[in-house]
Amino acid sequence: MRKYFFLLIFLTIPLISFTLHKHYVSLTQIEFVEEKKAVQITMRCFLDDIEEALESRTGEKLELTSENEHEKAGFYLESYIRNKFSIWIDGEEMSYSYLGKEYENNEVFFYLELENIEKINSISVQNSVLLEAFEEQQNIVKLKINGIDKTIILVKANDKEMLKF
Repeated sequence: MRKYFFLLIFLTIPLISFTLHKHYVSLTQIEFVEEKKAVQITMRCFLDDIEEALESRTGEKLELTSENEHEKAGFYLESYIRNKFSIWIDGEEMSYSYLGKEYENNEVFFYLELENIEKINSISVQNSVLLEAFEEQQNIVKLKINGIDKTIILVKANDKEMLKF
């Protein structure tokens, strides 16, 4: 009986340590809505990760989602996204509208949009959000362009990818 107990402990510890490992992931969804001639972009990050990266960058305590949220938190968040996320359509770098952010549970959602897009033959995405803060960071980008779904994973060593449609 004692052997089985130790065997159970021996097998359980690696599983517990694996589930406690923190994952560093962001998810960006990019969709071309042809009838609106718009590219809609939603980016979501874990709140504590983006807060840690911004506090390290600005040297200020942001206290996101609290009553004491820093008065410049919105400005810092938008500036960070603009600095870390770029998109090119058919080889031309695009200027997107930052529509805002929204906190939900332990995540922050960013809403971006490109307007007056007639068609897309190729798209390049550069997403270096949180790559400077976390070595293991992965930025997953899901695209739905011209009815075709594609997914890319961007990491520190490769933070930009081009896809043809």
